[in-house]
Amino acid sequence: MSLRSHAATAVAVTLLSLVVAGCSGDENEPPGPPPSSDAVTTLVESGLASLTAGDAPAAKVTFENVLDLDPDNLYAHYNLGVIAQQAGDAQTAATSYDAALAADPEYAPALYNKAILTETTDLDASVELYRQAIEADPELAAAYMRLGFALVHLGEDEAGSELLEQGIRLDPEMVDVEAPSYE
Repeated sequence: MSLRSHAATAVAVTLLSLVVAGCSGDENEPPGPPPSSDAVTTLVESGLASLTAGDAPAAKVTFENVLDLDPDNLYAHYNLGVIAQQAGDAQTAATSYDAALAADPEYAPALYNKAILTETTDLDASVELYRQAIEADPELAAAYMRLGFALVHLGEDEAGSELLEQGIRLDPEMVDVEAPSYE
């Protein structure tokens, strides 16, 4: 492990212990320096590693700690949305995606995931979110597919078919994707 890695880990551990343990000491003491972006980045990476390893509870705690240090952190909000969506908590997921979109209104993954959440309750809103996701990331094949399926469901067969074809051009493996249920 490099010296930089050791230093980053030490900073992250120190910051985590402060967040977990809370602050103590004289309330007249000036606050310490703001957390470094390296520390926040290290925590985000740790949360992503936990999420990738299938440890959603640890990832959730880590991303919540990121928000304690950086309340507008796009990636923490987004990944808390992913965790909530995977757990079936659509309300919390939508709130987290909204917070991510407040940090970056053109963050395609949050637009896309929020669109999926709204398909069964407001398909028109979902269609608009898919369009925004495609505008933000014209290579997002899955958004073309979901938008295409939605438009076909709404009776816009020609436009929907064109979008489905574009999604398959961008990612040929999408040819086997089935239309979602809108119920």
